[in-house]
Parts: sequence; structure tokens; C-alpha cells
Amino acid sequence: MTFANRNRQRREEAEQAAAQENAAARAAENPSANDIARANIAFQDKRGRGTNGVFQIISMGPRVAQYSFRGWTTDQRRSQNQLIEVDAGFGGNVQLAVVDNMIALIRRYYQGDFNFDSQKLGRVVTLSARPEDTKGLQSFLLNEFFGGR
Repeated sequence: MTFANRNRQRREEAEQAAAQENAAARAAENPSANDIARANIAFQDKRGRGTNGVFQIISMGPRVAQYSFRGWTTDQRRSQNQLIEVDAGFGGNVQLAVVDNMIALIRRYYQGDFNFDSQKLGRVVTLSARPEDTKGLQSFLLNEFFGGR
């Protein structure tokens, strides 16, 4: 009788352990509302580190140009609309001066890779804001904004 009781107790303990394991697996497959909310907050925090925006060339002269930057983050209260004037100086390259100014603005928000929605290519491309990649970024932006002119 003692042997049978011990076997029954072991079986019940094994069934309880299996039931707990199954419950944990079901919980992992079907996250709770709190788990989903935490994941969404973490995603928004990650996304909110940079900014999004639109550059638009307003006017271009032989020496001076104006462009606008409409920037925003996930916090709409921090949206900004800037009108930026760039002076290339006497004999300077106004297109390069505009692009260099845009790069300085981009580097306020990104030090590494960032996504750029290219209107010319019709797709999003990944670019680098790293100082060692300045020439490539300049070349891309010059082509994006002034390649067809």
C-alpha cells in the first residue's frame, strides 16, 4: 500500500509540474495586455531617439540658398519647421553648402545609420551620418536634390 501511495504521489507531482510548464508555455505564446503594452513602449522609445523630417529647397541663387526642414519626433509637441538660409560665400559652391548644412542638421539626431526616403529613387535607403562617410553622404544628397538640374 505504501508503494502504491508513493507512486500515486509521484504521478500527481509529475502531472502538476507538467501543468505548470504548459501554463508557462501558453503564457509565452499569448502575451498578456501588459506584455504587449511594455513591448510597444519599448519600441516607441527606440524609435523616438531620432527624428523624421522633410527637406525642401525653397530658393537657390548663385551664392545664397534657402531650404526648409519640417522635422518631427514621436512627440508631436516637439515638431519643428525651420527655414534655413545658407551662404556659400564668394565663389563658393552653393549646392555643396546646402548639402553640408543638411548633413550638420542630420547629425544632430543621428551619429550612425539612418533611413532616408529618397523621392528620386522612390524608396527608403539606409545612409550613414558617420564623419568617415561624409563624402558618400554628400554625393548621395547632391544627386538627390540637384542631380536633375
